[in-house]
Amino acid sequence: MFTKDFLSHKKALAIGGVVLAVALAVFPMIYRTWVFGSDAWGLTVIALLDPEEMPWSPFDSDSLAIRPAAAYWLLTRFDWPYERCGKVTSAMSGCSQPLVNFVGASLDRHDSGSIMKRRGYELLRHFAARGEPVNGYYNGFTPVHEALLYADIDYLRALLKLGADPGLPIDSPEKDFHGFDAFEFAEFLESRNQEFYRDVGRELEAW
Repeated sequence: MFTKDFLSHKKALAIGGVVLAVALAVFPMIYRTWVFGSDAWGLTVIALLDPEEMPWSPFDSDSLAIRPAAAYWLLTRFDWPYERCGKVTSAMSGCSQPLVNFVGASLDRHDSGSIMKRRGYELLRHFAARGEPVNGYYNGFTPVHEALLYADIDYLRALLKLGADPGLPIDSPEKDFHGFDAFEFAEFLESRNQEFYRDVGRELEAW
């Protein structure tokens, strides 16, 4: 009887040790996920990551306990990510950047037709539909100004369809283009590099 109880106790300790070891192994990944993905900005970054490049191992310092598809699902189903600014985003002063601008700045990092690019435009539409400003200023620029600066025709077209105003002025007193609306800014950019900015300027004029 004593031997049986001793073996049962030893087995329970072994199982408890394994559980503890697993918990300690995954805790950094879970904590990292909570700190980084606890607000809309962090979840947006995760949602736009390439799922094939995300490590699965909890021992990898870049691993997260949430996949891009799950981050996108949370962003489009719940309000809580929009109600707070997490620790990481606060440290980077990221909460001052409107979410439409935040997504737009990432679009040129993805290949056309990729799932990340498609998801980025889906998030643009989602954010606009929930009332996030499509004319919000960040560093003196609205998203339309940024689309022109990036020479991103698809981004510009998406913004205009969402109701962005190309007549708003740039607010950068230290720059030569301070006070320019989108049309004037397009002309200014094209005068600097006609080949690079010609098409985006024509897209704006055609609208």
